[in-house]
Amino acid sequence: MTQTFQVDLRGMVDLLARHLYSGPRVYVRELLQNAVDAVTARRELDPDAPARVRITALPGGPQVPGSPVAPGGAGGPDLVGAPGSGGPMLEVTDTGVGLTFAEATELLATIGRSSKRDADLGLGRAEYIGQFGIGMLAAFMVADTIEVVSRSARPGASVVRWTGHDDGTFEIEEVTDPVDDLDPADVPVGSRVRLRARRDAEHWLSVETVTALATEFGELLPIDVAVLQPAGGELLTRRITHEAPWRATHETQSARTQALVRYCEETFGFTPIGHIDLAVPLAGVTGVAFILPSAVAPGSGRHRVYVKRMLLGTRVDSLLPDWAFFVRAVVDADGLSPTASREDLHTDEVLLATQEALAAQLKTWATETLASGSNLARRFIETHHLALRSLALSDDDMLDLAARVLPFETTDGPTTLADLAEHGDVVYTSTREAYQRVAAVARAQGLVVANAGYVYDADLLARLARRPGWSVRELATDDLVQVLRPLVPQRELEVIDAIEAARELLAQEDCDVLVREFAPDDVPAMLLRDREGEHQRALAREKAEADTVWGGVLAAFERPARSRRLVLNDTSQLVRRLLAAPRGEVFAAGVRALYLTALMLAGDGLRGREVSHLNGALGVLLSAGLTAQSGPRGEDVA
Repeated sequence: MTQTFQVDLRGMVDLLARHLYSGPRVYVRELLQNAVDAVTARRELDPDAPARVRITALPGGPQVPGSPVAPGGAGGPDLVGAPGSGGPMLEVTDTGVGLTFAEATELLATIGRSSKRDADLGLGRAEYIGQFGIGMLAAFMVADTIEVVSRSARPGASVVRWTGHDDGTFEIEEVTDPVDDLDPADVPVGSRVRLRARRDAEHWLSVETVTALATEFGELLPIDVAVLQPAGGELLTRRITHEAPWRATHETQSARTQALVRYCEETFGFTPIGHIDLAVPLAGVTGVAFILPSAVAPGSGRHRVYVKRMLLGTRVDSLLPDWAFFVRAVVDADGLSPTASREDLHTDEVLLATQEALAAQLKTWATETLASGSNLARRFIETHHLALRSLALSDDDMLDLAARVLPFETTDGPTTLADLAEHGDVVYTSTREAYQRVAAVARAQGLVVANAGYVYDADLLARLARRPGWSVRELATDDLVQVLRPLVPQRELEVIDAIEAARELLAQEDCDVLVREFAPDDVPAMLLRDREGEHQRALAREKAEADTVWGGVLAAFERPARSRRLVLNDTSQLVRRLLAAPRGEVFAAGVRALYLTALMLAGDGLRGREVSHLNGALGVLLSAGLTAQSGPRGEDVA
C-alpha cells in the first residue's frame, strides 16, 4: 500500500535552524524575499501597481496608537494577538500579487512548494528571489504561530486569512464580512504576515534587531522598503532602500570615487587605496572590488554578495578567485543561483564562467595597473607584495606578473626579475646569509646576484626556472670564482707552498683555499659555500654516526668535494704578508683567524670549538705582535 510521508514540523524547523540556515536571523530575509517576489509578480501583471513593503516591529507592553495590523491600516485584536500586548510582534505588509483561497491552501501548507514555479501565476523566471514554501518555515524559528492575511490581484478575489502553527496544524478562511479585527473593505491587494515572538526568541523581534536585519538584507532592493519604528507614541517611517552605489550616477569620476570610498568605510570598515569595477553582463553581475590598505594572508577574502539585490551573505568566497586576497568585493548577481539556504552560491556552469570572467578582469587590472608605475601601483606593491609572492607559487599568470613588477634586492640595486633576465641569466642566493657573504665582492666585480632569502622568494625563483624562456639558477661557488682575477703565473708559483700549507690547516674544516685578486682590497678573505659540497659534508657526518650497513649505503653517494672555499684576496696587504710569512705557529694562527673571521662575516655563528680556535689564534698573533715590538730584553723598540 502506497503511503505519504508524515512531516514533523517542529523537527523541520529545528533542521532549518541548526543545519540549513546559519541562524534565526535569516527569518527577516525570508519574509522580505517573499514580499519582494509578490510585488515583482504583481508588477508583471500591472506595471503601474504600487511597489511597497512595510516592516513594523512592535515591542511588548501597551498598544502603540495607529499600529497597522492589516494592509489597510485598521487596528484591533486578532488571532495572533493585539499589537503591543504580550511579547514583541512583527508585521510585514506588501502591495504584491496576493493569494486566492486555493493558492493559500496549496502554497502555504505545502512545505517546499514554490509559487515561483506556479504556471497559473506566470512565474518561474529569474526575477524572483526565493521559495515561498521553504522561506515561510524560517519564521517558525522565532514564532509559534504565523498569520497571513491576503487579497489576490485577481478580479473579485476575497480576503483570505491563513494561520499556521509550529505543531503542523493550520486554519484557513475566506473573510467576506467584518469579523474580529478584520474588515475586508479595508484590505487592499497584497499580503500581511504577522508573527508574535516566542518567549526564547523575543530579542529577534526587537525594534533594533529587526531594523538592523532589514537594512542589512534589503538596502539595495529596487522597490520601496521601509521599517516603521515606534517613537513618542507614533510610528516613524525609515526607508532602508537605496541605489547600489556602483550603479549611482555622479557628476564627475572624482565624486563617484568619493562616494565609493564612503560606502566602503561604512560597509567594510576601511578606507580603500583604490577600487576595481566588476561586470559580467551575461550573468547579470555588477559590483566593485575595494583594495585593502593593509596586508592580509592569502585565502582570507570575505566578499559581500547580493542576488537580485537581496543580500546573500557577507562572507561569500566562491565568486572571486582565491588569489584575489587583496580586495573586498560587493557584487550583485541576477543570473547566479543561490544554495538552498540562500547564504552561498550554487556551483554550476554559470558560476564557473562568472568566476573565470571576474578573475580575468582582476588580472587585467593587476597587469595594467601594477606595471604602470603609478602611485597606486607602488602603494599596492608595498602593501601586498608578500601575498603576491605567495600566489605566484601556484598561478602562472601571477608568477609572470610578479616577475615583471616585484622589486628584488640585488647587488646592482633593487630591480625586477624581468629586468635581470634581459641582461642574461638570473642568478640568486637562496638565503640572506649567502647573499651577505658575496654581495660586496660580487658588486665590485660587476656580478649581479639577487637576494632570494626572504619568504617565498627562493621557491618563486625555482618555479620561474621551469618556465619556458627563463634562465634562472642559484649562485654556485664557481660563478664567483670565475669573475675573480687569477694570479699571474709567476705569483702563482710564489704562493703555491703557502696555499698548500693553508689547505692542510683547514682540511679538518672541509674547506679549500684559493688565492685571487678582487675588489675591494679591504676585504682580505671571502668564504664561499658549495651546495653539493654541503650535501657531501652532511653525508660524511651521517656516515660517521651511522651503523656499518647504513654507513656503506651512504658511502656510495660520497663524492670528493669540499663544502667551503676560503678565497684569499691577493690585493690585500695583510694577505700578502701572511703568504710571505714562514710556516709555523704565527702562519697557522693567521690562516685560522682569516677563516673564522670570514665565517662570521658570512653570517654564521661560531660553535664552541671554533670560538676556542679563534681565541687561540688571536692569542698567538697578539703575542707575536707584542714580541716584535719589544727589544731583546723585553724593552719597547722605538
